[in-house]
Amino acid sequence: MKKIFFILSSIALVACGAPDNKSSIIDLKTKKEKLVNSRDSINVLLKEVESKIAAFDTSKVYDVVTSLEVTPDVFLHYFDVFGAVAANKSINLYTTASGTVEKIYVKNGQRVNKGQLLLSLNKDLMMSSLAELENGLELAKTVFEKQQRLWMDQQIGSEIQFLQAKNNYDGLVQKVKTLKEQIALSEIRAPFAGSIDAVFAKEGQLAGPQSPALRLVNTAGVYVKADVPESYANRVHVGTPANVIFTSMDYQVAAEVLQVGQFIQEGNRTFSINVSLPEAEGVKPNQMVHVALQDYKNDQALSVPASLVQQDVEGNDFIYSLMNISGTERYKVVKTWVTTGLTFNGKTEIMTGLEAGTIIVDKGSRSVRTGQEVVLG
Repeated sequence: MKKIFFILSSIALVACGAPDNKSSIIDLKTKKEKLVNSRDSINVLLKEVESKIAAFDTSKVYDVVTSLEVTPDVFLHYFDVFGAVAANKSINLYTTASGTVEKIYVKNGQRVNKGQLLLSLNKDLMMSSLAELENGLELAKTVFEKQQRLWMDQQIGSEIQFLQAKNNYDGLVQKVKTLKEQIALSEIRAPFAGSIDAVFAKEGQLAGPQSPALRLVNTAGVYVKADVPESYANRVHVGTPANVIFTSMDYQVAAEVLQVGQFIQEGNRTFSINVSLPEAEGVKPNQMVHVALQDYKNDQALSVPASLVQQDVEGNDFIYSLMNISGTERYKVVKTWVTTGLTFNGKTEIMTGLEAGTIIVDKGSRSVRTGQEVVLG
C-alpha cells in the first residue's frame, strides 16, 4: 500500500505542477517520462492484486468438462467382406443307370446313415437276365468240373475241350458279376450320413445320369467362402482371426481363416478365402454372411475416441489436453498436435503426440479453446 500511495502522490505532484512560460521542452519530456513510469508500475500492481483476488473469488464461473486418461490398451482393426456358407458334404445324387423310378425310401428332412438305400430303379429286366445267366453259370460250372476231372485225373478227352469248358465258365462268371454291378448302379445309397434336403425324383418317373434325384447335406463340415480385394493380399493369412456375422440370425461366431487362395480373379480383382465355422447349429449352405477379418493388432496402443480428434484449417490433427493449474482444482486447456493411425469401432490409434497418463478433454472438447481455464465435472 505504501508503494501505491507513493506512486499516486508522485502523479499528483507532477499533475499539479503546471508548466509556466519559462519551462523548457526538456522539463516537459521529463515529466512525461515520470508519468509513463508511474502508469506502468500501477498496471503491474493492478495485475498482482487482480490475480490474488481471483484466487479467493469463488463466484467466478468456469466451463465444466469431463476428462479421460490415455492408457495403453489393445487396439484391433477389422475390415468386412461378404461371404456364403459352403459345405464339403452337400451333394446332388444321380442314378448312374437310366430307368424308371421304382421306389423312393426317404423323404425331405429325413436323417440317413452312410450306405442306406435311398432310391431304386425298376430292374425287373436285369433281374430276369441275372437269373438266366446264373442258370447258365451253374451248367457251365458242372461241365467245367467234369472236364477238369476227366482231363486232369484220367487224361480222357482233349485239352481243347477242357480249355473251352473253362473259358465258358469264366466268361459267365464275369457276366454275372458285371450284371450285378449294373443292378447296383440302379440304386442310390447314401455316401455319408446326413439329411435329405430335397427329393427331385418321383416314383414312376424316368431317371438317369442327366438330372439329380436327391440332395444330401451334412452341415457338420460347413465353412464360409468369401472373396477379398487384392489390396488386402498381404494382410490375410492362414490363421487370421475373423468374426462371422449372421445378420439374418442375429448372432456371430468367432472363427479363423483356413485357406487363402493364391490366384487373383481378373473380373473383380479378388482372391478367395475359406473361414472356419466352429459353431454351425442352424446354419445352411449358401446362407449369406458378413466376415470381419482382423488385419491389425497392437497390444500397447494409445487410442482415444475418434470424436475427440479434431483438425485445423490445414488438416493437421490435434486433441485438447488438460494441464493442472498448481494449487487449484482448475485446468488449462492445451492444444496437443498428434499423428493418427487406424480407426475402428469408434476408436482412433494415436501414433505420436500423446504419452501414457496424459489427461485429455472428453465431453466439451468442441467448445473449449487453447489457454482456457476449466474445471472437471
